Amino acid sequence: ERKPAGLMFLGGSNRNFVEDFGKIQVPAVLVTNDAGDLPFENLSSVSTDDRSGAASAVDYLIRSGHRDIAVLGGDRSLSDTSALRYRGCVQAFEANGLQFDEQRFYHTGRYSYEFGYSGMQAVLRATPQVTAVFAMADVIAIGAMRALADAGLRVPADISVVGYDGLKIGSFYTPKLSTVAQSVELLARRSFAVLSDCVENGGSARHITVPFTLLDRESVRKLEPR
Repeated sequence: ERKPAGLMFLGGSNRNFVEDFGKIQVPAVLVTNDAGDLPFENLSSVSTDDRSGAASAVDYLIRSGHRDIAVLGGDRSLSDTSALRYRGCVQAFEANGLQFDEQRFYHTGRYSYEFGYSGMQAVLRATPQVTAVFAMADVIAIGAMRALADAGLRVPADISVVGYDGLKIGSFYTPKLSTVAQSVELLARRSFAVLSDCVENGGSARHITVPFTLLDRESVRKLEPR
C-alpha cells in the first residue's frame, strides 16, 4: 500500500522466497543469506560464507587438540544459517579424518543466552567428557560460559568455547570470547549500496560474499597431543 521502491530482508529460509517472492516486483536484497541459487532477477543478496566460517571454527578446535566437541546450534529445518553452519562443522571433522556424532553432540535451540545456558547444561549431563564447545552464535556461547561458571568449571581450563558473529560484548567478556567475526557494518553498507543502485540506476541483481575473520582470543585451550 505504501508502494516501497525497494526491500531488504534479513535472514530466514530461502524456501520461503521460492514460494512467495514472485509476487514482489521491486528490487530487493536478502541480507545474511545467499540467494544466488534463487530464480529471481530482482533479488540480490549479501552474505558471509557460513559453512566456511563454521568449518574454520571447528577446525581451530581440532587443531588445538580437541576431539570431544559439542555443538550448540539452531533447527536446520527452519534456518538456512544453522544448516550451513552445521555442514561446516561436519566438513571440518571429515577434513581431519574424524566423524561427528550428531545424536550425542548436537543440541538445538534458539539463538539466545537462555538456550546457551540450558544447552550447556544438557551437554554436561549427556556428554561430560566434552572438552570444547562450538556455539553457532556469540549469544549462545556467552550463555554456555555462564552455565559452565555456575557448574564450577573454568573456560578455557576445563572446557573451551568458540562462538560465531563477533559481537562486541565478546571482547569485554572474561575470558574474551574466541569467535568467527562477520562485519555487520560491512554487510549493512554493501546491502544498502546494492539496493540503492538497483532502485536508482536500474542496476542488475548481484550476490556478494563478505569475508569473515577467526578471532583467536582467550576462550580456547590448546591440549597436549594424545
